[in-house]
Formats: sequence, structure tokens, C-alpha cells
Amino acid sequence: MQILLSREGTDPVVVERDFPLKSRLEAATSNGGHTGQWRTPVISHQAGRGAYGNSVLYLDWHRDGHGYQAHDYKGSPTV
Repeated sequence: MQILLSREGTDPVVVERDFPLKSRLEAATSNGGHTGQWRTPVISHQAGRGAYGNSVLYLDWHRDGHGYQAHDYKGSPTV
């Protein structure tokens, strides 16, 4: 997850954090059961106007033969 600041040209990353979700997802069963409750971690930064977030989720579906695939979720500084 990244928080960026919208600027002319390349938007600088002001804070970045990785979230270790792999072990939590692997603990879930195929019918949606899991070993307990857990909250997702958070990322925060006081960036002011023009801040927005980007994230990438890497998934490796069991036995699909494609390995880890990136799923981009791009933010926008405008709503």
C-alpha cells in the first residue's frame, strides 16, 4: 500500500507499507472457515490535500499454474 501526493509530473510516494496477509489467507479453509478473527493492518500519514492511495494485491491461486499474479488498485486524487 502506498500513499502518494498528487503533483505535476511524477507523484511522490510519501509513505509505503507491506501487509503480511499470506499466512492469514492460507489459514482459511475452502468453505470460508478460518481459525479466528483478525483485523487488517492500517497505513496512515498526514499528507494534506492531493493525497491518494495505491495498492497491489499478489495472489497465487492453488494449482492454477500461473504463480503469483498482481492485481493493481490505483487511486485517484480526484473524486
